[in-house]
Amino acid sequence: MKKCVWCVSCIAAAGVSGLARDVRAADAWADGVVSYAQGSDAAAGYTDPLAALGEPARFTGEDFGYPGAVTPFNPPFNLNQIVSIGQGGSLVVRFDEPVRDDAANPYGIDLLVFGNSGYIDGSYPDGLASGVFSDGRGRVEVSADGADWRAVTGAADDVFPTLGYPDLAGPYDTERGSVLSDFTRPVDPAFDASGRTFAEIVAAYAGSGGGTGIDLAGTGFSEVSFVRITNPDGSGRTVEIDGLSDAAVIPGAGAAAVGAMGIAVGLRRRREISRTARQRNRTSGTARARIARVWR
Repeated sequence: MKKCVWCVSCIAAAGVSGLARDVRAADAWADGVVSYAQGSDAAAGYTDPLAALGEPARFTGEDFGYPGAVTPFNPPFNLNQIVSIGQGGSLVVRFDEPVRDDAANPYGIDLLVFGNSGYIDGSYPDGLASGVFSDGRGRVEVSADGADWRAVTGAADDVFPTLGYPDLAGPYDTERGSVLSDFTRPVDPAFDASGRTFAEIVAAYAGSGGGTGIDLAGTGFSEVSFVRITNPDGSGRTVEIDGLSDAAVIPGAGAAAVGAMGIAVGLRRRREISRTARQRNRTSGTARARIARVWR
């Protein structure tokens, strides 16, 4: 199956382990890389596993001269924003603060995994979801101690593509939004974006920043500190990871600011966008489409 990655070529397999750099402790994000094996065909330039730590990206494209907000139609592709896992490769990260199995979390989701999958725009540049591109579908396992691993339901680098801001003028906005989406708030797992417009997708996200939701129920763990993402040999894909977060019982500051006000701001901006701005988005989106990709 073809696989779209924002990059230029592939490189051979190699391994990196024992990486010690931490991001902030006592936050929602993965804090450290335990090990990384890039696999046989990881995307060249995207093999820094530290890219998987910290908050997921909200703005992207500066590396290539085509800056734009991260949306479900414009996933992150800067060199320092995603790490690529080739076939036969894996990534293990740790959380300093354990991720707990909490039924009080929205939809029972405890963990969120962010990649660089995106929706194919069937009505470019308006944003009409007509399939998914760059979906890696990596295997996700969790562990309390880094030794006893148990598989979970849900795939990494799959649904739901990242949304950096809920108040954007359109799916290819070249400016940052003024309201932050909440990367600890999951999307309703029942939502199907097929045939939905950008505005409808933003509304359905309801302040969430997207990400694949993982429920720890059924693993037998009350809490976990390690997450392993694997890309099996023969998958025909690469898996890209931008970040992981511990889902919140109570929406964080970003989501609190969103609510109805944030969505209303976004809708107003869409109504007020000028023809000049629309042309700018159209031109920028076309240029981004010309960036070299790896197809599998």
